Amino acid sequence: MKIQFILIGLAGWALAACSPSPTQLKKAMKEHPDIVFSAIKADPSGFFAAVEKAQSEAHKVQLDQALGQDIQKVESELKNPQVVKIAANRAIWGSANAPVTIVEWADFNCGHCQQEQSVLQKIMANYSGKVRIVYKELPILAPESKVAAQYMEALAMQNNAQALQFHDLIFANQDKFRMEGDQYLKRAVKKVGANLFKVEQAARSAKVKKRIADDQAEAKKFGITGTPGFAINGAIVNGSYPYEFFRRVIDHILKSAPAGATPAEAPSSKSS
Repeated sequence: MKIQFILIGLAGWALAACSPSPTQLKKAMKEHPDIVFSAIKADPSGFFAAVEKAQSEAHKVQLDQALGQDIQKVESELKNPQVVKIAANRAIWGSANAPVTIVEWADFNCGHCQQEQSVLQKIMANYSGKVRIVYKELPILAPESKVAAQYMEALAMQNNAQALQFHDLIFANQDKFRMEGDQYLKRAVKKVGANLFKVEQAARSAKVKKRIADDQAEAKKFGITGTPGFAINGAIVNGSYPYEFFRRVIDHILKSAPAGATPAEAPSSKSS
């Protein structure tokens, strides 16, 4: 309460008057800086708590504005989406008939990619049957990143369920992967129930290496140079985003799609 009284006094009002505007407060503080020092002295913890709250609210407004601009950009790109190639034997969560397809390019060494997994899991939980997520490779951070990508795609070509388990295991234990490298990857392959010998053979194959190279070339084509990167029904998104961003974009797509539309009829990533 002391802080409120002092702030009102800064603008020259009695306690019964209306609250001062930010412009008025700024002017009053500039003209009477001694009152600010008095406010700190009178209630230091309350003063700094009020300052921190104001900073937090201002930061939230800035983030909301930036988020809104990015959402508008995606909604505009959805009118003329990119064509993203999706093979049947990729690591895929969700139904092929889902009206929304999110393609992610990621690196198993990427901390932002790890953090984004909880967002993607929440999307799948809240939009069951409406969203599918496709994992693609962009191993750019370390030599071990490419090795992990090779194991991942070798698994995806053999068993989608095991590939998804491997994906979740590596990101959940990213610190162990970073410390132990290939040894941890081998243990992870065994843990998901796959045959290590067959997976290692496939991981070294030209087919797997070509897939990873194609993923990297495709990401470059779309202007994705860092991880994570996304294509939401063909609209390109660079960087990690909160759940709210994806929720608003997904809801926009679902609202805009014609009734009974299939992924091929609605603006969507194309399969190949």
